Amino acid sequence: MDGGQAKAANVRPVAKPPQGLSASALDKRLGLKKRAREDAARNLPRQDADDLSAAELAVLDVVGAERTRLDQARHEARADAERRLRTLAPAPQDFNGPALDARLALKQAAGRLAHDWGAAAERAAQARADLDAFKRAHEVRRQAVYPQSTLLQTGLLFCAAVFEALFSAALFAEDDARGLLGGAITAIGLSGANVTLGFLAGFLGLRYLQHVKLPIKAAGAFAFAALTLLALMLNLFAADWRDQLAALAGRQVDLGSDAGFHLWSLLQLDSPQAIILLMLGAGVWVFAALKGYSGFDDPYPDYGKMDRAAHDAADALSDVRDEGRRALEEPLNAARAALAARLEKMRAEFQAMSKAFDAAALKMEELDAKARALDQAAADAIHLYRLENTGFRTAPAPAYFGSPPPAAGPALDALTGAAALIDDARTRLADAQVQSAAALEGLLAELEEATRKLDAGPA
Repeated sequence: MDGGQAKAANVRPVAKPPQGLSASALDKRLGLKKRAREDAARNLPRQDADDLSAAELAVLDVVGAERTRLDQARHEARADAERRLRTLAPAPQDFNGPALDARLALKQAAGRLAHDWGAAAERAAQARADLDAFKRAHEVRRQAVYPQSTLLQTGLLFCAAVFEALFSAALFAEDDARGLLGGAITAIGLSGANVTLGFLAGFLGLRYLQHVKLPIKAAGAFAFAALTLLALMLNLFAADWRDQLAALAGRQVDLGSDAGFHLWSLLQLDSPQAIILLMLGAGVWVFAALKGYSGFDDPYPDYGKMDRAAHDAADALSDVRDEGRRALEEPLNAARAALAARLEKMRAEFQAMSKAFDAAALKMEELDAKARALDQAAADAIHLYRLENTGFRTAPAPAYFGSPPPAAGPALDALTGAAALIDDARTRLADAQVQSAAALEGLLAELEEATRKLDAGPA
């Protein structure tokens, strides 16, 4: 039975019997006390009697007529409740239609995406295979290491060039006839050439020194040696030039009275400015060489390029996959919305049906309360008759006086049919929820299968 009926049954309103049908009213109407004394004077009903007396039957007849009207009202209320519940019962919904439409749209979308998706998947797989083959061929067992952006590294090289140019310009300007402008022009050219040679020595020399193939390793060693020699010649030339400028300016370099060994005498450098210029150029060259070695790309030649190609292909596949996945999910989202709307419609109808049942249960309980009041009035009237009869008779009262009087009418469960309708509606709603969930699970499974096929590419 439905929970609504049980809830309504727990609330039993106290109803008064119809006017004129209380125990005192029945006594006045039927003269129960008078008839009880008269029957008692004749010792009626007899001690061995099993049937009710005429007075008791008269009470049941009067109350029974009113119970008949109440029962008719109960039958009408039951019929009206069942008719209303059938009208409000949730209509069966088609949960297969949206799923079929979504499957068709899913296949169409998969067909449109197959070419681009397959091509992207093939490119990503090929790039990954090429990278793996490169790592095996060159015996590389680590991940590629390179910056995501070379802007910072370029900026550091530029700062090193500017740093060297500023200091070199100050050193050259002391003895340059053109002054600070001439020194700056010379320093800028020197620092630019020094940074370029250092970068090339690291990028084309140091990186290729670790190549697995001997000819390429030898070429890298030659490039590093040649560029290092050029850088050394450049910086020595600049330092010597600085000494010559000082000599042309007529300055005497005070070497002091120390007769010990001086390393710089081997380089034939006399002025401290030339030595500082040489050290500055050497430091900037080393810095640029290190940046060329590992600042812009992976230290192993071509490894960073292969790794970036694999990552770019994987990112392109991810973008195509995300866009394609959204296109594939659109039919499922539409089907989910349609199924949810139909399920919500059934829930709303079931809620309306439950409210109608609760209203019918309250009305029926009022009628039941009136019926119970009638039965109680009949029982009180018969008890009054038996009590009066027992007090005035000389013979013992019949045995049936000790048993409760029968009800004036049968007890009816008028909402049994309505409760069955509610239970049936609840079952249909539960089945609808199961069908909706099954349809969505099937669509999700087909979506995953379509995605797997597209990832696998053409057979």
